[in-house]
Amino acid sequence: MGSDETKAVILLVVMGSFLVFNSLITSGRFKGRFASLDFSGSKKYLKYAVILVLFTLIVGQICEVLLRLEFGVPIFSVFVSVNPSITSSSIIHSHVFKSVLGYMVTQVFGVAIPSYIGTGESLFKYISPLKYVVIVTWPLIYVTCLISMDKRMDLYKLIIAFAGTLALIGILDGGLFSNPAIIGFAGLIGMYFIEKLFSPRNLIKPTLIVLIIILVGVGLEIGGSNPDYHQITVIHPTQPVDLNGYDVLSIKNYDNESIIDIKTTTNDKETLLNLYHTFKGKADGFFMTWNFYSYF
Repeated sequence: MGSDETKAVILLVVMGSFLVFNSLITSGRFKGRFASLDFSGSKKYLKYAVILVLFTLIVGQICEVLLRLEFGVPIFSVFVSVNPSITSSSIIHSHVFKSVLGYMVTQVFGVAIPSYIGTGESLFKYISPLKYVVIVTWPLIYVTCLISMDKRMDLYKLIIAFAGTLALIGILDGGLFSNPAIIGFAGLIGMYFIEKLFSPRNLIKPTLIVLIIILVGVGLEIGGSNPDYHQITVIHPTQPVDLNGYDVLSIKNYDNESIIDIKTTTNDKETLLNLYHTFKGKADGFFMTWNFYSYF
């Protein structure tokens, strides 16, 4: 999934490291070095991992809401930062924590990232300081997932490694309602409820919890749709734009923003890309209300 291979690389590296480190800790010449560490409460650590994942994802949603409250725009809108590169984010698909990772890698550590890989860095300056929580929780989730693999059968270790990796990916790219986050969280919470003697009844509670998250996400996407028109709130416009080709219903200009209502016949993804090219170099970014039904 995604526009580049970043997620695939993270999946292979992080999941692989889970399995390698677990192997080093539990077998071979390194086993004695970790003998003094008590990992017997693996289920306890898995509970910590589940709580940390959910907490981090909720903080990401709070950051999305605070961003929209700051600019006085509808919560059910997509924010697109166009300076210096395109980055989009919404409560349905959030890139809040991706922007933190991008900023840390490129600005703090000075690592050069290829231009075709989206770092989300242009979003960083708009997000509440709550975003820094991921610097603490992301590695803690990794460590608690790793410890929770101790003294489990190989299949369960593999599931935790896969689910933990997907949860970590979902935190950075997509947020609470993204596929990686939902599948990863489902895997972790499912493993928490599974007893030593497996029974399908063990999966009833985690299935209901995950189903509620999915239904809330779908409900927000449908309930937050505006099928009549798109409201575009342009942030800090610097020069006039050519709106020829758009079915413009109204334009309101203020000191630091412009509000434009348009009707379109294309789906939201195409509309966002068109608007990006329209406002690139002429504004800092824009918010756009969405229309879930435009994809059908």
